[in-house]
Amino acid sequence: MSDNNKKKKKKNRFTFGKGLKIFLITLSILVLLSGGALAGMVISIIKDAPEIDPRQVNASLAHTSYIYDSQGNLIEKVEAAEFRTYVTLDQMPQHLKDAFIAIEDERFYEHHGIDPRGIIASMVDNIKAGGIVRGASTITQQLVKNVYLSPDKLCSRKIQEAYLALQMERVLHKDQIVEAYLNRNFFGQNAYGVQ
Repeated sequence: MSDNNKKKKKKNRFTFGKGLKIFLITLSILVLLSGGALAGMVISIIKDAPEIDPRQVNASLAHTSYIYDSQGNLIEKVEAAEFRTYVTLDQMPQHLKDAFIAIEDERFYEHHGIDPRGIIASMVDNIKAGGIVRGASTITQQLVKNVYLSPDKLCSRKIQEAYLALQMERVLHKDQIVEAYLNRNFFGQNAYGVQ
């Protein structure tokens, strides 16, 4: 191989290496800028989330009132706009609680308000189906949405929902969350709650 060919090869290697470096640096800068912009957007959305007190999650529940006479006999049953009789978790059959958790959030006792495995599985199923066939909201996220947020299907609402679910899980224990969830859900014909 002539000296001229060796110099050309060396120059081409140098140019390729230098071009690769510039490409990787540019790509890194773009990734950092995009990440910063995304983080800024998420922070802005979280700032707009409502202030919540998870200990008061059941304060706004409308439920049926009962009027008794002095001997304890039921005189009147006053129905609220939402037909609901609040029951504690220990008044519910264990299989009812287990069924809701199995269907709605199988890792309920393993996560802290959001389920990364569930989110990934949902994304995979939705991509395979070519549309939305599966959601990724946990029981805590559904409770937060029903109590504090609108049902609008917006990315900003999902971010706020996840943020508030993490807050709720820091204050309430799992049984308080599932009890509130089972007493709040709509079951058709104006019936709310599992009772």
